[in-house]
Amino acid sequence: MSVLELRTEIEKKATEEASRILENAKEEAERIIAEANAKTDTLRDEKTKTLMRALDTEERAELAVARMDRKGEILQLKSEWANRVFEEAGKRMAEMSEKSSPEYREVLSKLILEGIAKMRGNRFVVEANSRDVEAIRKEVKIVSERAAKMKNERIDLQVKTQPTISLGGVVVSTEDKTQYYNNTLEACLSYAQQNLTGEVYKIIFKTGG
Repeated sequence: MSVLELRTEIEKKATEEASRILENAKEEAERIIAEANAKTDTLRDEKTKTLMRALDTEERAELAVARMDRKGEILQLKSEWANRVFEEAGKRMAEMSEKSSPEYREVLSKLILEGIAKMRGNRFVVEANSRDVEAIRKEVKIVSERAAKMKNERIDLQVKTQPTISLGGVVVSTEDKTQYYNNTLEACLSYAQQNLTGEVYKIIFKTGG
C-alpha cells in the first residue's frame, strides 16, 4: 500500500468514526472529532513512519545486493585479467625454454642451484625433460663448481630425464630421494600466481587489490 492509499484509508476510517460519534452524541461532536482527528494524525504519522522505515530497509537491502553484485563483477574482472597475465607469462616461459638459448641455460643453472641450496647433503639428482637435459649437461660442470662454492664442499650432480616435466625447469632431489625441490617452470608459475596475484591487481587496476 502506498503512502497516498494509506492516508486515504486512515482518513476514511476517521470520517466513519466521526459520523458514528455525531449520531450518538451531537453535543460532544466537536470534542470527539478533535480527538479523532488527533488520533488520525498520530496513527497516520506512525503508519507513515513504519512504511518509510520498511521502504528504507528494502532500499538499503537492494543497494547492498547491488553493491555485492558489483563487487562480484569487479572481482571476476580482476581475476580474468590476472589469469591472462599469468597465461601470457606461461607462454613466454614456454617460448624461452624451447629456444634453449644461453639465457635459458643460465635460468636452468639458477633453478638447480636454488634447489641445492634448499637441501642438505652433497649428492644430488637433477631431473628435467629431454630438451633441458641436453642444455643442463652443457652446464653441469660449471653448476657443480658454483654449488661447491656455495656449500663449501664437493658436489656430485647426476642428470636424468623426466618426461612428465612438460614446460621446463628442474626437480632437484638428494641421491637417496629423502629430500627434493620442485623448481619446474610450472611450479614457479603456480607459486607466482598464488603469491603475486595481489601485486598484479595493483599494477593493472592501480588499487590495493
